[in-house]
Amino acid sequence: MPSPLAHGLAGLAIGFAAEPSAVAQTSGRRLSSFAVVGAVIAALPDLDLIHSGLHRGASHSVGATALLMIIAAGVTGWVTGRVQWRWVLLIGAAHGSHILMDWLGTDRYPPAGLEALWPFSRAFYISGWDIFPATERRIYLPGAWITNLRALVAEVGLMVPIAAVTFLAKRTRRSRGLTSVRDSLQRPSA
Repeated sequence: MPSPLAHGLAGLAIGFAAEPSAVAQTSGRRLSSFAVVGAVIAALPDLDLIHSGLHRGASHSVGATALLMIIAAGVTGWVTGRVQWRWVLLIGAAHGSHILMDWLGTDRYPPAGLEALWPFSRAFYISGWDIFPATERRIYLPGAWITNLRALVAEVGLMVPIAAVTFLAKRTRRSRGLTSVRDSLQRPSA
């Protein structure tokens, strides 16, 4: 399964894609709140690693994604008076990226996979494509650090370019704003 770093990088890319163009062009080099929230939400399901019996269960499912989206809709509607769909979709996509990445990962712990379709099914699902190499949670084992270092290099090599391209694409995209000084002048026919 991918590490929380890989999940955070995926969430970062989703956050860059979700931010409005005005935010992307005015934020300069600092991370926007969209990017930070995307990274945190994408890594959030791995908090269940604290209790090994819960890992890859309900927190790694479409049910959890739907619940987070409902909570985001309720909170943004309560705070702003209107549901902020950009935030709701950001949270859903970031959490969903965690499920997708784990499904595409290598899992050495039985049962292999994750309960991706909870609450509709308690079955475990995994793609078998092994795009993300296995990580070792038992760091006290000999060779665990080497295994994790290899996985980290592969994850960074895959996810950093995706996040960088998303960041650059968002920063260089043209704004829908005024294109010249003359556009701000009142038209003679007005």
